[in-house]
Amino acid sequence: MASKGERIDGLDALRGFAIFGILLINIQVFSGWGFVSADTRQALTWSEWDEPIATWLDILVRAKFYSLFSLLFGYSFMMLAQRVQQSPVRYHLRRMLGLLVIGTAHSLFLSPWDILMLYGVMGLFLGAFLNVRAPTLAACGVALLIVTAVALWFAPQLGLADLGSGTSLRLLQDNVPALSGGSYLEVVEANAYLSVSVFLDRIEHLRPLRVMAMFLFGAAAARLHLAERNSGHVRLLIVVALVGLVVGTALAMAEVKLGEESLAHRVVSLLGGVGAPPLLAMGYGAVLLLWWRGRGRLTGAVRSALAPTGRMALTNYILQSAVCICVFYGMWGDRFASLSLAALMLYSTVFFMAQMIFSAVWLRLFTQGPLEWLWRWQMKRKRPRLLRTSTVT
Repeated sequence: MASKGERIDGLDALRGFAIFGILLINIQVFSGWGFVSADTRQALTWSEWDEPIATWLDILVRAKFYSLFSLLFGYSFMMLAQRVQQSPVRYHLRRMLGLLVIGTAHSLFLSPWDILMLYGVMGLFLGAFLNVRAPTLAACGVALLIVTAVALWFAPQLGLADLGSGTSLRLLQDNVPALSGGSYLEVVEANAYLSVSVFLDRIEHLRPLRVMAMFLFGAAAARLHLAERNSGHVRLLIVVALVGLVVGTALAMAEVKLGEESLAHRVVSLLGGVGAPPLLAMGYGAVLLLWWRGRGRLTGAVRSALAPTGRMALTNYILQSAVCICVFYGMWGDRFASLSLAALMLYSTVFFMAQMIFSAVWLRLFTQGPLEWLWRWQMKRKRPRLLRTSTVT
């Protein structure tokens, strides 16, 4: 078992992996590709590859890596709670309030598609599960997904299917042009309205319940110490990997490929939308944790390459937003809606490799990422050491 205060490199590497998947989806809105017409997309370089790439992103990446990130958030919650000796609930509340402040600033000044505010709000409820056993945590997560599916199924009959969708769409149409040609102050104003659009969309699709379910699954995994190489539970990880990848991929493919409007389509769409993201997220996590239990050179190299990025997950997540708006928005780089999806995937890969190098170099000089340092300062109400010295305490 990991001793108190010891980092788990496999957990950090999983966070790094999740950050990369999030970038592959977020780049589509930052770049403007997600907002332009099909005709405009077809005129872009390498656009002939966009349709298959978009399909596989929808199947394997969209919503899956945010789910993995949420899973890891729940894992960290339980792991930190077990380490804090005094007033763990109060410590957790301070931690969530700090995250809420960071997320609000991120949403307003950089990205209205921020996920941290939702994490901060839903994370407040995690304190109630501090002493709950793993089977109960997992059962509560499953129950939340079932409630989500049932609510979405009956939403049309209850008149809730289009809750806020008209307002959300109007806000998008009115404010996206500011991203491509406005000043920074106009972008900030647009972000405020777009944040409302994102909020309405997430409420309509019951994203808070889905996020909370993943928090609980992650907390259950932490109870079992699944991220630690010497914790056992190999059979459980194998089952999760097989079920998650096979069933999750099948549901996601059916949701994307089944185009005919029918009762079957509605059922498959519901099962795929609610079930595929958590299944694939858990499948990805289980496969990588099983692989990283090995001690081969390739295993260690991949884990070690991803771990620094994951240790600085908060900094890297917000850094992605900052760099992207500088590159794509009209006020600076002015590359909005000018790259095909294929080109954006190449850009994302190169950018993430740069983040891995940056994170590794930074952590050789400093104990943690800059935003992690500020967040910990706020949580502990005492400034932590940032500069790394020869003697590590």
